[in-house]
Amino acid sequence: MSLSQDLLEQARILERKEPKRPKQASLRRAVSTAYYALFHRLIDLSSREIVSGQVDWGLREAVARSLNHADMRRVCKGIASRNPPSPIASLLGQPLKLDSGLLSVSEAFVDLQQARHEADYDLARRFTRDDVAALVDLAEDAFAGIDALKRRNARQYRTFLLALAFHPSWSRA
Repeated sequence: MSLSQDLLEQARILERKEPKRPKQASLRRAVSTAYYALFHRLIDLSSREIVSGQVDWGLREAVARSLNHADMRRVCKGIASRNPPSPIASLLGQPLKLDSGLLSVSEAFVDLQQARHEADYDLARRFTRDDVAALVDLAEDAFAGIDALKRRNARQYRTFLLALAFHPSWSRA
């Protein structure tokens, strides 16, 4: 099983850990883990798009480590708002018609990252089990969304994954 799948499973375990009165620590950790499940899933897919086939794991790992939260958020936020940054919009295809899987993954990334920030840093924020279950479901749905995108629209799938890594350089061109 992959790290991202393990993280998603761990988020679900943490969400359900205390059956009667869940601890905020467990719920907050579940939120953070759900975000990191999607973060690592996208990093894995992106690095595999860039370095494919039977390769030295060190090269793929180096590529994976070059992706970062802020740049990935910028790409996802632009797509989620249906206003991808240039030149991503033209690379996604013209006229611009964003696949529902691409939209759901992008929206989920932005929402889960925001929830992770609240879980990790906003001590006034209280999470309920229902809140956390919905966020773990969101991560799970995003996994399905990226798989559906790959089947339905290979161009948007590849462009999205490459944009997560290269958008900062593309925007300088």
